[in-house]
Amino acid sequence: MASQEQIEEVVMLPLTEVGSIRWTKERGQKMRSLRGDMPLVTLSKKLAEYDVDMSRQYLNRMETFTEVKSASPELVTGLCKVFGCTLAELLCLTETKIVQLGVDKCNL
Repeated sequence: MASQEQIEEVVMLPLTEVGSIRWTKERGQKMRSLRGDMPLVTLSKKLAEYDVDMSRQYLNRMETFTEVKSASPELVTGLCKVFGCTLAELLCLTETKIVQLGVDKCNL
């Protein structure tokens, strides 16, 4: 188990409030691992079933961390649906403390 100093605190937000998600080499490697032997063209077609249009070339750049610094929430959630994984798993957030925003007062 990770020590308290290693655990990153995360604030929960609806994905509709997020413009982009930082993409890292580690996340690209995780994407590649989750894809297994599925061809990129097949992944692209499966994403289209979830209304996410992404070329196999761009997906390759995501896996190899070539010029891809961020990904849209729609793309990331589409990948999770295709791979059958959680957002935390795809984003390599295995040692993360989740904190809910105190937004009760927004309804004043």
